[in-house]
Amino acid sequence: MGLDSVEIILAAEEEFGLEIPDAEAARMITVGDLQAFIVVELRRLGHPVVDAEGVFGRLRAIICRQLGVKPDAVVPTARFVKDLGVD
Repeated sequence: MGLDSVEIILAAEEEFGLEIPDAEAARMITVGDLQAFIVVELRRLGHPVVDAEGVFGRLRAIICRQLGVKPDAVVPTARFVKDLGVD
């Protein structure tokens, strides 16, 4: 994982108060992969209400801030490397 990837994962961990194992992070190809992991992990940790769209909105903000991309580029099917230019 490159620096951009690490920064996105660290920001997501901080935002959602959870840990994303390196092996899991390495398997995440799309924004949707990261979103799905976070939703499942929050539910596993017992968060009472987990709104998948709310998670996506918060992730979109993180990715836009970290990469300097426009919000419309950050969709669930966007691939981190090929579509968003993550190193």
